Amino acid sequence: MPKTLEERLNAHPELKAQLLALLELAESDITSADEVEERTVEPIRSLGRQVVQDWAKQQEQKISQSVREAIGQELEQKSVREAVRQALEQKGKKNSTGPRRTVR
Repeated sequence: MPKTLEERLNAHPELKAQLLALLELAESDITSADEVEERTVEPIRSLGRQVVQDWAKQQEQKISQSVREAIGQELEQKSVREAVRQALEQKGKKNSTGPRRTVR
């Protein structure tokens, strides 16, 4: 089930606060369009910066998780390969301590 807008905004508290501030402007008693525009421009820019920061943080988390998973899989594969290699080496070793005698 898709997340609601409220759930999504709660995951991004800085964005939520900035959007609420913009809504306050939209619902304000300011009578001049110029004043509303003036008060809106910088918050919109700030909102854009926050969106980019949140996006970058999310990308970093995804990439970090992928790298951790890849490293875990690589270590697991190395462990299996090492165990097989050791088993094969043990199988080929002699059980006696001396050199093998040959019959002439």
